[in-house]
Amino acid sequence: MSKLTDYGSVILAYMAQHPDQKLSAASLANAISLPPTTVSKLLKLMVNNNLLYSTLGKAGGYQLARPAEKISLAEIISSLEGPIALTECNVKKGLCRTEEHCNIRQNWRDINRMIYQSLAQVSLKEMLPADDRVINSIMLSG
Repeated sequence: MSKLTDYGSVILAYMAQHPDQKLSAASLANAISLPPTTVSKLLKLMVNNNLLYSTLGKAGGYQLARPAEKISLAEIISSLEGPIALTECNVKKGLCRTEEHCNIRQNWRDINRMIYQSLAQVSLKEMLPADDRVINSIMLSG
């Protein structure tokens, strides 16, 4: 996982802790101590991949496109990295010159599928600190 994906998950977790607020790129950058240019780049990527939505204007900003419990780690990583794959042959056929003669390709595919399924079962909400998960659950149910 790249640093940008790590930063993207930090941005999303911060936003999940403030679900009712529209947050500007500058306020996010300040809150999580990242350069504004990095935050802006990631926000655009996440809007383009339907993790966030943005509103223009004076009262504008960014918000999660869905509740944190409906966004999986697999979706976050795929949106920022591309397909989740441990080996080239899991991304696209023809990327590896030994794939035609490889007798372990299927094993790597099975392992890759297990990792993806594990990441798909963890929601952004589950990544929040325990105190925030409790507070957000109370807010959503109340």
